Amino acid sequence: MRIVLALSIAALVLAGCNPQPEHQPNQRASPTSTPSGLPPLTITGHGTAHRPVSVTGQRPGGGKAYQLLAQSYESHSMRSMTQATFQKTQVTFYDKDGTSLKAQAPQARLDDQRKQVILSGGVHARTSTGLVLVCDQLVYDDATGMLHGTGGVRITGAQGGQQQVLTGNEFTSDVKLTRMTVR
Repeated sequence: MRIVLALSIAALVLAGCNPQPEHQPNQRASPTSTPSGLPPLTITGHGTAHRPVSVTGQRPGGGKAYQLLAQSYESHSMRSMTQATFQKTQVTFYDKDGTSLKAQAPQARLDDQRKQVILSGGVHARTSTGLVLVCDQLVYDDATGMLHGTGGVRITGAQGGQQQVLTGNEFTSDVKLTRMTVR
């Protein structure tokens, strides 16, 4: 009991030695803090070969929109915005009908504010139906379920027993790569 009382008295004495300034009603928060007064938050993490970092995106109406696997990540949160960057990534995007597109890229970024998944550094992807996509950057828009690729776009697939190749600087498409515009 004496130890607890002594610690309580010591805490009161120390608090009296370090008075806190009164908060003024018009006082502005520092630029490095959030409106709640908390500083920006950075989180890093690493997966292993058998247990990679995993993030799953859900559709607003239910169902899986994508699954991202990565070797490591770094996340930055400030105010109501979060951005996470992943290294050595594999992202599988899912269409509502079950068709998927599995993409690999050196880096991926989740932009919470824009609701996008951005793969960069050279993207190589394949649909579950066998179409192959190569581009420099691939953006998945979670709101529309559409893909937008830029830089050295090349889409390869078989049609009527013949190998077909589409090339361009950019494209927009659904996850199945069936409703597509290549420029």
